[in-house]
Amino acid sequence: MSYNAWHIYYNHAFAKDLYAGIPLRPLPVAIRCCPCCSDIVDGLDIGATFNADLSNMRTSAESCSICRILLRAFELYGNNNDRYISVKRKRSALIAGENGPRLLRFCTDPEDPTGISDSAPVSLPILLELHHLAQFQLLRAWLHHCDKSHDCNEYQDKSEIVLPTRLLYVGDTKDPGYVSDFVRLVFASDTTRQAYIALSHCWGDLPVEERKMYCTTQDNINRRLGGFSISELPKTFQDAIKVTRELGILYLWIDSLCIIQYEDNDEDWKRESSQMENVFSAAYCTIAASSAIDSNAGFLERHVSSEYVHVQNASGKRFYITTDIDDFDNDVGKAPLNTRAWVMQEGVLARRTIHFSANQMYWECGEGVWCENLTRLKSPFKNKYFTLDPHFPKRLVRFGDRRTVNFISFLFQDYSKRHLTVLTDRHVAISGLEGRIRDALKCQSRYGIFQKYLHRNLLWKASDSKVKEILYDYHVPSWSWMAYSGGIQFIDIPFNRVDWIDNLRFDEECTHTIITNVWIFQHCTMKLHGAQYTVLDFDGNQRGWVQYDIEDSEELDKERCVVVGRRDSIKNRNPIENNDDDGIEKYYILVVRPTGMETEYKRVGVGLVQIEYLMRWEGNVRIV
Repeated sequence: MSYNAWHIYYNHAFAKDLYAGIPLRPLPVAIRCCPCCSDIVDGLDIGATFNADLSNMRTSAESCSICRILLRAFELYGNNNDRYISVKRKRSALIAGENGPRLLRFCTDPEDPTGISDSAPVSLPILLELHHLAQFQLLRAWLHHCDKSHDCNEYQDKSEIVLPTRLLYVGDTKDPGYVSDFVRLVFASDTTRQAYIALSHCWGDLPVEERKMYCTTQDNINRRLGGFSISELPKTFQDAIKVTRELGILYLWIDSLCIIQYEDNDEDWKRESSQMENVFSAAYCTIAASSAIDSNAGFLERHVSSEYVHVQNASGKRFYITTDIDDFDNDVGKAPLNTRAWVMQEGVLARRTIHFSANQMYWECGEGVWCENLTRLKSPFKNKYFTLDPHFPKRLVRFGDRRTVNFISFLFQDYSKRHLTVLTDRHVAISGLEGRIRDALKCQSRYGIFQKYLHRNLLWKASDSKVKEILYDYHVPSWSWMAYSGGIQFIDIPFNRVDWIDNLRFDEECTHTIITNVWIFQHCTMKLHGAQYTVLDFDGNQRGWVQYDIEDSEELDKERCVVVGRRDSIKNRNPIENNDDDGIEKYYILVVRPTGMETEYKRVGVGLVQIEYLMRWEGNVRIV
């Protein structure tokens, strides 16, 4: 979601309380604008635009610090050879062009109440110093505000909370026997249902032997239950321990410490990974090491610094102009951590998350996102609104089938493009989310396909040219996108325009089988066109398309297909809805081939073909 799609709010009361409680460095004396920058800083009303003369500003910047900070921001966005740049004042920001990126931010402090407004809200002109008391006070303030004002951390029945088997005890700083370098593993069943923090992180490209050195294994678990030094752990884990302690929480969950790794039979990992849904949803809060490219990088160091000037305008109001621009979608959404498949489930199921990005910290809960500079972002009723739900998917099911189908497509398409170190985790790494949605819909789900939306969910295709089969040690059916690696997308099918075929259903006895009829192609051939084959009649006219999953074939007469739905032939519809819409009745199909077993087929592709070029062939077959 682009930044312009967020609704921006400010909580002046929260900001004032924070200011009152944290020690900040003395701020410089306010300065006045020069004739070059006054039109932008003093004279630009909210919503107004201005063409800034960069040549004049370069000259003025030699003596005016306001022009200097404006010029640097403008040149970072534009071309150094540009003479002019168009800027617009949009609430508390100066943006490029009509709807371009934000270049600078305006804010004020509570000591000058005449300057406080949504065009210059109470905020910090510079980010909090790393490892400073103020940084952790902000984290505690976010948690306290959410605990007091939101329902994000409320459970319908606390007795139903399922704790992970093991937790890391980080120590009680108030305990006389506290040792800062000492932590130990404990069994959660031995605690009194204490709150814990969960860490979301990525290993990065660390060699396997180095990872194993940090992990809990059968060889070291007994020693770790007795206690060990945090110096044995990588920097990211050490940073997570520091934050947990600063938040006053005694327990921390880290997957590679709390789950036994590198077992021959992976018994502990299989049991614990199946409970991953509960680990993050039951956590008091999740720490996301968004900026850490690997476990040795840590996430409390920051390599960017903001600039600002303290300005007094012609009417006497004082405010700050700062280069500190929050950008949640880039800082978090495109961070290294969010390329991981596992992290999607962790992020959606976590009730509250503190993101440590390369640029600033962000607080995320059911009420939106708070930035370290105290800007608040609230999502419109789009996909992000549903992923923010602390009781996922409670919000989603209230919005009806159309929104639910579109969200499932968005979720699985995004997930399919993410990275997995172990490809066979593709099924399990999203099983918690699938289970939550399945329970809310009150239907079966199998391998990412929901019975309630069976027909739509089956109509997926590779978003790249091809996908690759994953070699599981158990059977994942060919009709599920989980059987393959690589990005997928669902066919854009209009609502209320398709009659779904009744004789297509899950097999009641075998979870990887669908029962249906098989059809054959007739009076047509096909020709490769990009990633797809165009289905042609014998006169060369286009009659549909087919896209293969893995292995192509130009012998259409030898292929079989499953009819999933029939698109109607009403011609007076919106042509924008679907670019395949020529007003002719067509079948949405799965292309299938025999497996060699009697009446058994496997999926090999998907397509859309005119009705008269298909003929029913065999009934009551199994697609596996």
